Amino acid sequence: MDITAVGGYKAVGRNMTGVSIGNDTVALDNGLRLDMLQMYDADISDIKKVNVEQLIKLDVIPEYERLRNVRAQIISHGHLDHIGALPFTRPRVPIISTPYPIEIGRREYREGDFFAVEYNEHFSVSKRIKVEFIPVTHSIPETSLVLLRTSEGNVVYACDYKLDDHSALGKTDYGRLRKVGHEGVKLLIVESTRVKEAGKTSSENVVRSKLQDVLNFIDDGLIVATTFSSHIERIQMILDEVEKTGRKPVILGHSMLNHTELAERFDYLDMPPDARVYGTPKAIKYALNEVKRNREDYFVLATGHQAEPESVLIRMLEGQFNFRFQKRDSVLFCANVIPVPLNIAQRTVLESKLQSKGVRIFKDIHVSGHASKEDHRRLLELLKPGHIIPCHGTIEQRSAWVALASEEGYELNKNTHLINNGQTIKI
Repeated sequence: MDITAVGGYKAVGRNMTGVSIGNDTVALDNGLRLDMLQMYDADISDIKKVNVEQLIKLDVIPEYERLRNVRAQIISHGHLDHIGALPFTRPRVPIISTPYPIEIGRREYREGDFFAVEYNEHFSVSKRIKVEFIPVTHSIPETSLVLLRTSEGNVVYACDYKLDDHSALGKTDYGRLRKVGHEGVKLLIVESTRVKEAGKTSSENVVRSKLQDVLNFIDDGLIVATTFSSHIERIQMILDEVEKTGRKPVILGHSMLNHTELAERFDYLDMPPDARVYGTPKAIKYALNEVKRNREDYFVLATGHQAEPESVLIRMLEGQFNFRFQKRDSVLFCANVIPVPLNIAQRTVLESKLQSKGVRIFKDIHVSGHASKEDHRRLLELLKPGHIIPCHGTIEQRSAWVALASEEGYELNKNTHLINNGQTIKI
């Protein structure tokens, strides 16, 4: 089999890997590199005016044309760095995933030929390749480890995941993974974003304790929180804890509206009766006019955790929507800074401006959605792959996976392989 690194083998984002068996190729994921265009929580339509060749040159989207004889486009989950490039690369083949990410894809690429496959069902891509989705936990509903059953052996694609045994929205199917490992896995293609972090990634239920502690501490002023719009389990947790305080939840932002509507439709989100969601500037201005009359009666959940220029939190801070922060208001960051220079700089400026207005800041109400070193080691023990290719990371992050693999008896350039965007390796 031939493995082609199309995107995600240089930096975090714009994920795409090609797996070729004879004349049949499948493309695994098709994502944006969001930080290049300050696109967190933004509408993809904002960059549709940019020339596709320029987006490739800027490392924003994968160079889909590197792959030949593509028979199917597989999507592991609904985050934009895995699904967001569909409307730009416009694959004319079946786009296959579980139902929730399929609906996210349909909203962005209406001309796509989408196929929803339930967990542990098989979809025949060709005589040589079948695909199966195995449930795993992450920070968005219906994340999958992708199993390709091919005539040359099984391939498992693990990009992204964590092993959270206390998640309210999903469970990792350890039994299925163990069975696949017993059957034999020729190749594991695996994310690298947090493999340098010791131990295991904390469960999402750790966030609940952090949030409860902060909410019990705040006794006056308006409370504004911000987190990922797609992190439905986090949003549900926030709404549950806010309900205990007696404050009315107001959710603001276009992407918040889109994701909460979809999650409600799939029964992944149970919205409190008094919660309201507003997505347009006019509606947001109306909502904030109500909020500022009785600040201590409300809790605002808004986009803006990475200080994106067009996010609701930034526009509130800049005095738009006819709103002003006041001394002893509080802002809760229920998401950490994504560690790229642009986001770090933007977030630093945002926090400084909030502090200058006397706003109290509460940070790190968060746990990662990505596997740490011992999560990865557990996956390795379950699958026992013959070969490993680290993906979704910088050379430093992917090299850390090589170091972990060496602890388990693997050798670089023998059964652990480092490849870069544009390269193909034969396994």
